[in-house]
Amino acid sequence: MRSRNRARTAGAALAVAVAASGLAGAAGVAGAGPAAAQQVTLGLDYHCTFPLLGPEPVHVDLTATVPDAVEVGEQMHGFVVDSVSTVNAESARALGALYSVTLEGDALADATLVVPEEPDGLPVQVDSTLDKTTLPASGEFKVHGTGTSPDLVFTQAGSGKVTVGNLLLTLTPRTDDGGPTGLGTFQSECTQDPGQNNVLAAFQIVLPGAQGPSKPGTPTVTAHTSTSATLSWGASTDTGGKVTGYDVYGNGSVVASSTGTTATVPNLTPKTTYTFTVKAKDDKGNVSDPSDPVTVTTDAAGPASHAYTLKGTTTIKASNGTAPLTGVLNAQIAPDTGAVTGDLALDPADASLQALGFLPVTAHLTFANQGPTTGTYANGALGTQTQVLVKASSFSAFGIVPIGGGDQCQASAPSALKLASAGTFDPAAGGELKGGYDLAALTGCGPITGLLSPLVAGTGNTADLALTPKSGS
Repeated sequence: MRSRNRARTAGAALAVAVAASGLAGAAGVAGAGPAAAQQVTLGLDYHCTFPLLGPEPVHVDLTATVPDAVEVGEQMHGFVVDSVSTVNAESARALGALYSVTLEGDALADATLVVPEEPDGLPVQVDSTLDKTTLPASGEFKVHGTGTSPDLVFTQAGSGKVTVGNLLLTLTPRTDDGGPTGLGTFQSECTQDPGQNNVLAAFQIVLPGAQGPSKPGTPTVTAHTSTSATLSWGASTDTGGKVTGYDVYGNGSVVASSTGTTATVPNLTPKTTYTFTVKAKDDKGNVSDPSDPVTVTTDAAGPASHAYTLKGTTTIKASNGTAPLTGVLNAQIAPDTGAVTGDLALDPADASLQALGFLPVTAHLTFANQGPTTGTYANGALGTQTQVLVKASSFSAFGIVPIGGGDQCQASAPSALKLASAGTFDPAAGGELKGGYDLAALTGCGPITGLLSPLVAGTGNTADLALTPKSGS
């Protein structure tokens, strides 16, 4: 059954590549025109649902050369869209295990065309055939699909774009004699993952013979963060109309717009290099040639902040004592290195100790941090260390008879409280931490400091803590 499921996944990846190439039929709105052409690329992630398997991730990459603008009333000839899909070696092996030698089928792709004549979007369905593909004996393989758009004519000037939507796949793997495998023929609905830029082409429809705006000045980067970049450029001029705004292009698509000569591009990926150009547009529907490009690399992502409440216990080995532990931990985890910094705050606690092995003694303890909490988070494991100075404001026999303590009663040196996750730790969900610490000899606890110190000082003390995310953190 496992091999059957893997075979379905491999077939889906192949069909998605061909379905994506068929989207060229919807993208032909910018087949030719008075402005320069540009190469556009678009990568999209889908989840395709297969029988008995459920949703599986599939990725497709599209590439096309698209003119910047087309003229009203002129017949636009179609252009070519290439698609490439990579099928992994594991899927190829799974298909081979079912005696699959070739794979074929078809795909129905949804797209939306938005132009002045159809401002709310015109749904388009493109049916494409999956060429018979020979499966390799081993290793991954790539599938290349090609589609050509139809000729179209537009009657109104303005902006246009084509967005890519969902897919419906019909797949048939075959054996060496041409017959179907045990998988037969099956259909899979592929839903596009949310939050992606799904614009394949953006363009302008202009009036015939119109003089558009001049080319904008080369952009400069005036600011950048881990997820955004702010650009500034020289203004365009226009002798036949009025410049109404500018579009910033990245990877062939509009990523920001402005009525002035500066714009901020949002939703970028940390530590990634981007190249942008700018085009001006005017009140006649004309668009300029693109500016010279500018390149920017976004910053590394900042640390993710997490706040937890703590609850647990500590054991004090020297006197077979225990104490409840509560408090909070505010931590920041760097996404690129896993470095942890934070602030651990433990609440005061009453420790139940035994003097001479039988006499009950209560010690009121407080915990003073001597620096930040540090550590690492990697592969689901969290480890932290905090320097804590333990103080004992009071000791009482039987819980009521004072026998020592005071404002100056404390360990002679800080304790290194080392904690590590027990099992997998999810920063968003919290988890359990276990660890230990040593306690130095006490000082400043009154006339019987020498008798009180052995109750707590020593090695082998333990701490068990459950971390629960704070509401809203």
